[in-house]
Amino acid sequence: MNTWNQVLALTEDMLAAAHSGDFDRVSALDAERRATINRPVVTDDGTELTLATIVERDRALVAIVEDARRFAGEQLRQARLAQAGAGAYLGIAFAR
Repeated sequence: MNTWNQVLALTEDMLAAAHSGDFDRVSALDAERRATINRPVVTDDGTELTLATIVERDRALVAIVEDARRFAGEQLRQARLAQAGAGAYLGIAFAR
């Protein structure tokens, strides 16, 4: 298996992990993928198609991660609003 096929396999594993919501695994695989990319690379006739597939999978991965980040941000915002509301209520309740 050449380097780009290894990168593609790691990218596909990252995409599968992202689909399942396992972002710790995505991060670990990303570190492995970066290490693989930083090694000497040999190209062959199939490299162009493999690179195009990597880019396609990577775009899908980025979209999933961005959606998850937005969702987590919204959950955090809602939790902060609820906490502020509870704090305001408790401040009023204890002031009586």
